[in-house]
Amino acid sequence: VRSAGIYWPSRVLLFAMADFVLAPPETTALAVEGGGRFPVRRIYCVGRNYWEHSIEMGADPSREPPFFFHKPPDAAVDVSADKAEVPFPSECGELHYEGELVLAIGGEGHALPVDAAAGLIWGYGVGVDLTRRDLQNEAKRMKRPWCASKGFDFSGPVGALVPASKFDIAGKTISLKVNGEQKQSSELAKMIWNPAEIISHLSSFYRLAPGDLIFTGTPAGVGPLREGDLCEVTVDGLPPCAFRVATKA
Repeated sequence: VRSAGIYWPSRVLLFAMADFVLAPPETTALAVEGGGRFPVRRIYCVGRNYWEHSIEMGADPSREPPFFFHKPPDAAVDVSADKAEVPFPSECGELHYEGELVLAIGGEGHALPVDAAAGLIWGYGVGVDLTRRDLQNEAKRMKRPWCASKGFDFSGPVGALVPASKFDIAGKTISLKVNGEQKQSSELAKMIWNPAEIISHLSSFYRLAPGDLIFTGTPAGVGPLREGDLCEVTVDGLPPCAFRVATKA
C-alpha cells in the first residue's frame, strides 16, 4: 500500500492513500546541481533587507527589524533548464523583478540563536521574487495583506540549488539583467540581516523544517518585466536563475 508522509514538528504521520478523499497534490521540487531534487515545504521571504532598496521603497531601514511574508510552496518554479519560461500573471498591470539569494533549509529548529542558525542551511540558490507591483501598491495604501501581489502562481522562479558545502557566501555579488541590460547589482554582504540572523529571527515565529526556502531580500534597482523579456539573475558560484516572460497565464 502506497503512503504519503505529512511533516509536523519532530514526527511523520503516515496515512494510507485510501484515507484521502482526493489524490494528494504533487510535491513541488527544485533541481540540485549534480543531480537530485529538493522538495519544497514552505516559502518565506524577507522584506527590505538591503539599505538602498529600503530607501527606494520609501522606508527607513535603520528603524526596521526584519519582516517576512509568504509564497505558497507551488509558487516555486524550477527554471534550471535551458529556455525556461514563466507566464506573465493575470490581473497584473505592472510585474516587477526582485533578484534574491535563496536559502534551502535542511534541518529543523525553533527559537534558534544566531550561532546555531547557519547549521540549518542545506544549500543555496538564486531566485526572483516576482511581484504584482500595482496590486502591492494598492494593498499598501489600503493596509491590506500582500497575498495577491506576492503569492501568485509561478511567482518564485529559482535556479538549480547547490549544497552549502560547495558554496561560500563571503565576497559574492548578485546581479540581475533584463534583455542583457544590468538592472540590479550588489554585494551580498550589504544585506542588513545576514542568513544566520534571518534564520534566527524567523525561527522565533515559525518552526523551520527541511524543505523550507527563504528568499533573503533584493537590492536596489527593482523594475518592470514585460512579455517576451529575458530575466537573468546570477550570484558568483551558483547556477543562474534565467527565464523568459511568456504570455499571460
